[in-house]
Parts: sequence; C-alpha cells; structure tokens
Amino acid sequence: MKEIIIIETASAEKLKNALTKSHIEHQVIYNQPLTSSKPSSKKNKLKEYIEMKSKENIFANYGEAIKDKEREKEAKEWDEMEVADWD
Repeated sequence: MKEIIIIETASAEKLKNALTKSHIEHQVIYNQPLTSSKPSSKKNKLKEYIEMKSKENIFANYGEAIKDKEREKEAKEWDEMEVADWD
C-alpha cells in the first residue's frame, strides 16, 4: 500500500538521501521551500492580482444580484397593479 505523508523539515535532502540509500521506493510529489517572507516574483504578483480581481468580481456580482432582486420586486408590483386594474 502506498501512502502520502507531508513532512516539514530543514533537512529535506538528507531525508531523500536516506530513503534512497535504504532502497525505499519514494516519489517527491511536491517540493516548496518554506520561507518567512514572500518572495516578490512575477508569479506571486500575478496570483495576488488574480485573487484581488476575483474578490472585486464577487462584490460586483453581489451588487448586480441586489439590483436584479429590486427589478424583480418592481416587476411583480406592476403585475399586481395591472391585475387590480382589470378587476
């Protein structure tokens, strides 16, 4: 049976070498150095920009949804007034 484990260590290379020397079958699926500060790269800036825009879109969509509800309410009131005029 294969298992996935997540290990945080400052000695990742030593761990990989120990697994290899012990002939333990392993595969590095994800490798990311942990740092205390975010590196300022184009990729991170793009990710931040996309997250910011998606949040803006959520709020813009919320505003449109509120306007749509108000329009639906007005249309329903007009329909009720028209029915009342027929009576």
